[in-house]
Amino acid sequence: MKLVSEQSDGDPDFQLLMAVYDENILKNPFYLALEKQRPDLCSRVAEIHGIVLVPCCGSLAVSSYSDSQFENYVLQPLEDGYQTVDGKEVRIQDRQVLLGSGFPAPASIPILFDETFYNDQEQSYSILCISRPVEVEPSPGELSPPPPYCLKSLEEVREFLGRHAQKLDKFIHGFCQAFKEQERKGLRHHIDSVNGLYTKCLQCLLRDSRLKLLAKQELQMTLLKQAVEMYVHHGIHDLIFNFVGTLEASQDAAFNKTSRSLQELQQKDLGVKPEFSINLSRAKRELSQLNQQTSPLLKLFCLRRVALTATQTPRRTVSIEAVCADDLLSVVLYLLVKTEIPNWMANLSYIRNFCFSHSSKDELSYCLSTFEAAVEYINLGKLQDTGSGELNDKALFKERMSLLYQSAATPIHCLFEVSSRN
Repeated sequence: MKLVSEQSDGDPDFQLLMAVYDENILKNPFYLALEKQRPDLCSRVAEIHGIVLVPCCGSLAVSSYSDSQFENYVLQPLEDGYQTVDGKEVRIQDRQVLLGSGFPAPASIPILFDETFYNDQEQSYSILCISRPVEVEPSPGELSPPPPYCLKSLEEVREFLGRHAQKLDKFIHGFCQAFKEQERKGLRHHIDSVNGLYTKCLQCLLRDSRLKLLAKQELQMTLLKQAVEMYVHHGIHDLIFNFVGTLEASQDAAFNKTSRSLQELQQKDLGVKPEFSINLSRAKRELSQLNQQTSPLLKLFCLRRVALTATQTPRRTVSIEAVCADDLLSVVLYLLVKTEIPNWMANLSYIRNFCFSHSSKDELSYCLSTFEAAVEYINLGKLQDTGSGELNDKALFKERMSLLYQSAATPIHCLFEVSSRN
């Protein structure tokens, strides 16, 4: 069956909406398997103008599917909702797929985007790309995969913004020119000026009527804020990061001196559990990319990948917040000591002070607080007498983590919470 997307006409604002997902449904392994194994379902859903649920690529943990499995994903319309081919109840509400009677447990799955497809007979049906398979119900301690709707690279940012990026270049150029005259001012001044640049660029894009309409959806507003922040920071990265590096140079030198004195410490000295040991080489490779990231948010995503890589186990991948604080401390301390990052203080200050678009109470903030508290733990000399596999004064680490996490909010969050409501 030859399928054609209704939205394949190159509309730039539609591309803006869709590009971030890095997802072509016609190349999605699950959808390809559906077409190959169950052409009867593909024909049936078109005949009834139904819906096909397609888990996003990043959530697919297996590469083969039973023929009957696809019956959970083809929805036929009823008067008060939908029903899967095998008789389970489904509702769609507020960009969520709500699983009802017939499924092991009630659950809601976010809809990432939707498209309309046509077969050769011009019969239409809808594709809903969902954040995970319907069979998978994460427990509270399990990690849902990194959201496919997060921008993860500068390339995705450029693709997401498309032609709208040109509107931001003039603001960035003006900022860089003015910075030369303001360079000697303090950190607070530069935080405010970068905040102002970010706000000005976001407001500029929201004057576009079509972008303004898209931004009424919470997901699209989140993406737009991420894109603007990353694009702006990339344009001014050398100026701002070098400025922060100069401010933190003496602190970095002191930390490097301390960490060099700890090079003899081994995993067992820090209490790293054997199930995490196998991950640490990969985690170090991830961490070595930190200084190549050109925005606070990209650096924060890098730290998150490091923590997740280090703490996954053969049995399952857990969220950072679900890892025991003692285990997390041991792993992060080992990575801090053993990975050659010469400017930890500059990186953490840059992320803390110049990251505007993420929530103050999400896993990213928890991750940042973990690294900040671990750096402070080393600076206070708590590793100097370690050697028994039992870390000293772990209560201090947990207390500092809690305080840092609670203080994560910045004024820009409040500003755009109000802005998005208006």
